[in-house]
Amino acid sequence: MQNGFTRKFKPLEIMSSEEVESIHRGALYTLETTGMRVEHDHALQLFADNHCNVDFEEKRVRIPGWFAEECIRKCPSNYVIKGRDDGESDIMLGGNTLYFMQGMGMLYLDLDTWETRPATLKEHKEATIVADALPNVHLADAIFSYTQLEGVPEVMTIIETLANGLRYCVKPQQYGYQKDCEIFAIKMVKALDINLNPELDTASPLAIYGEAIEAAFRYVEAGLPIMPCAGITMGAEGPMTGAGSLVQAAATVMGWATLVQLIKPGSAISIQYGLKPMDMRRGSPLFGSAVNSMTTAMMNQILRRYQIPSCTSAGFTSLSKKIDFQCGYEKAMGTLISALAGGNVHIFQGGSGAELIYSPELSILDDDIAGWVGQFLQGIDVNDETMAINLINEIGPVPGHFLSTPHTRKFMSTEHNFPQVADQEAYAVWIESGKKDALSLAREKMQDILANHKPKPLTAEQDKAIEEILQEAREYFRDRGMISDEEWTTYMRTLDESRD
Repeated sequence: MQNGFTRKFKPLEIMSSEEVESIHRGALYTLETTGMRVEHDHALQLFADNHCNVDFEEKRVRIPGWFAEECIRKCPSNYVIKGRDDGESDIMLGGNTLYFMQGMGMLYLDLDTWETRPATLKEHKEATIVADALPNVHLADAIFSYTQLEGVPEVMTIIETLANGLRYCVKPQQYGYQKDCEIFAIKMVKALDINLNPELDTASPLAIYGEAIEAAFRYVEAGLPIMPCAGITMGAEGPMTGAGSLVQAAATVMGWATLVQLIKPGSAISIQYGLKPMDMRRGSPLFGSAVNSMTTAMMNQILRRYQIPSCTSAGFTSLSKKIDFQCGYEKAMGTLISALAGGNVHIFQGGSGAELIYSPELSILDDDIAGWVGQFLQGIDVNDETMAINLINEIGPVPGHFLSTPHTRKFMSTEHNFPQVADQEAYAVWIESGKKDALSLAREKMQDILANHKPKPLTAEQDKAIEEILQEAREYFRDRGMISDEEWTTYMRTLDESRD
């Protein structure tokens, strides 16, 4: 199992316990009086059969507070997401441990022109190999790195990218849902004897669409965990105030928890969320803002009260369109605050441009930030050996030094985090070596990974199973008219060109 980063100190708490309870009571009141819109007949009946007030015409479910709390208590506080290397890359989500998840973006970023375009399947494969190689990517997100692929029909994008993720990365995979694609994703992971961590959307304010609910039934009944999302743009999809949006988000969490426990008691969920303000000047969400980090810390505190694992996104993307100073500080600050506030998994490496951009070179730079944050979380061990009192007394004052001591040799590689691509050279060496900045070093690192890192391959039998399921999915969507003849011709040509 991957260790992740275990926080060794009390998490950051910026609300009093009384304030947390006020948010919780407000969410219970909202669920019981206003309720949620649930656009799925089977789910509506399930709620109606279990203590809830259901208006079938309006598709409105009002959940008694006591029942929502009962369902929250049934949710496991930890669960395992399995990779495909016999347990070595598994993670256990929950508790005091932080894992980093590969970030998300729509398009390939050309680092020479700073313009974007859909990625090729080959470029997606390369991004997946980089994620497999990075030490601080614990949970891979192959389907959301490049959500637009050149020559691949939209309906096949997330199942093709999942297949790439399973072929070129041993780490556990995040997934999603789209027009029945989860049917084939479930078949793939069953063929490999692993699971997924699927995220399911909420339509704020307080609604869940039928496609997400149908996917929830399929995943939960197949024994997989799910990760509902409670995303809110403050001032548009939720109240402008942080406290108001927290009430709405907490109500959404409890609504999802109730549904999941009605489908199958004891089923595992975590919650992904992002509460960010609307830029009223431009009509767009303010990713990377201080308020986004503040609401993240507050929501982490609420989810710790519920003992439901959290997936945080403050700092997962910058508003910057370049890999520059703004990109660095918006991502790093949000990530650090989320980690200090007790997040369990953090979406991070590689995404920017308000989810528009994914860059494997940026993922390499971000991985250094993840290592920095992780070392801070783990703190410093204080014991007789690390305090080195006898050694200090032995060395004494100047001209004594610690450079050649066994103690220094023992701890020099564990007491400090060594970044992969940050410029740490002396100025004279930097001049002589070509004045390379961190982005230049990241580009070199990526080429080194692609040349030398060989992900553990699927067995021939596993690869055959994945390809057969892909072909089944292709025919499924083509037969339903969701892939046109023109798209099919281009798609088949794209697949032929992408094969090794």
